[in-house]
Amino acid sequence: MVLGLNATASVVEKFVTSSDGVEIFAQAVGDSRLPTLIFIHGLALSALVWVKILRDANLLKSFQLVAYDLRGHGRSGKPDTLSGYSSELYAQDFAAVLKTFGIKSPILVGWCARTIAADVTTYIEPDTLAGVVYTAALPWLGVNQIVATEWVQSLIPGLLATNDSNLSISTRIEFGTQLFNHPEAVPTDVLWSWIGSTILQPPSKFGFLMGRTQDTTKLFEAGGNGLPLLVVNGGADKYIDGEKVLEVVDGHFKDLTVHTVKNGSHAFFYEDQAEFVREFGEVRQEGVRAGTEAVTLSVAAEFGAF
Repeated sequence: MVLGLNATASVVEKFVTSSDGVEIFAQAVGDSRLPTLIFIHGLALSALVWVKILRDANLLKSFQLVAYDLRGHGRSGKPDTLSGYSSELYAQDFAAVLKTFGIKSPILVGWCARTIAADVTTYIEPDTLAGVVYTAALPWLGVNQIVATEWVQSLIPGLLATNDSNLSISTRIEFGTQLFNHPEAVPTDVLWSWIGSTILQPPSKFGFLMGRTQDTTKLFEAGGNGLPLLVVNGGADKYIDGEKVLEVVDGHFKDLTVHTVKNGSHAFFYEDQAEFVREFGEVRQEGVRAGTEAVTLSVAAEFGAF
């Protein structure tokens, strides 16, 4: 399906079939010959959070933009067993999206607790990624007790509740509302679509997401071999402690750049979009045909291409 986005770009929406038959909802916008940014949404949410980013004129000058609903979220399939949420299957979903849209060497932009860089580097060729951008992110599973704030950890029982519908719904409303510093300034249709995404995920499936694991061995090897990592934190993030994120990634990535959005919320990419976009860095393409050759991410303090 092709939907009009603006005068110069249209979004292409597809359901991609993963290796185990689960359908993954994905969308792409922009020139496929350009380097690709793949945006991964946060826990319990969906690719709807990236709607404004997918319309960003500056990004569209330099990148093809792709976003998809992770399995267990949004419009994608939601397996009924824990085995349906394995690290390998998340990597296979990513690979299926790459194959469907003909993407080579993308930059993975992961938000919140759904960062899948460890999945991808473990089960797909190590040079698949040109770079990683941790966006107010839990960098990998297993450090949630370190980097997640006490406040957001206090919401987990409500998100898992299967026998108290009032608690389940009220927790999801609070979880969605507090993503922003100024939820009162967010258009109602946007705020409600984000909160509504959390309702599409049954509490039982949320439990499977919390129970899955990742192996960071290959991710750390890639980081030591020069996989670029850009960490962008929000200075007023209620969900992730940016300083703790820096502590856990320290020493694992040879090419590391850090930026903090002053007073930035957990969803600073929405509320402080221009600043977020500027922090991507310069991309250099090498080869004859754009979109098929290797892409290198050179992280910089400013997005010099703009």
